[in-house]
Amino acid sequence: MIIITNNPKVKEEVQDREVLFKDTTYIGILETSRDLIHEGYELLSHPLYGSVKPNETPYRTIILKQGNRLDINSLTLIEEAIITASKFQNNKKTPAWTESVQDDFRVIDYDIFYNTIQRMQYE
Repeated sequence: MIIITNNPKVKEEVQDREVLFKDTTYIGILETSRDLIHEGYELLSHPLYGSVKPNETPYRTIILKQGNRLDINSLTLIEEAIITASKFQNNKKTPAWTESVQDDFRVIDYDIFYNTIQRMQYE
């Protein structure tokens, strides 16, 4: 399992799993995940999870696992997510949020990630 994120809170909190931290945009995380999917990784979390729109939050965390070959379902899902996020960004860019609001978005992203990992352990 590998965690792809641009969320510093995920990077700080997660010590027991492989984390690939990228200082990039929301769409940059989707594109990094797509590149890994081309290398054989598979999505374990939905790239557009949560109720926060892609042009509202700057943070995204995606969970992948190593596979044996190109997973077409993962590739289709990530490509559609990139298209969707790009449409949102083209309609309205992510605001330059205050540090306090950014911290709220970091907590939201981390909480969704953490709960996803917890559910995966029970399945």
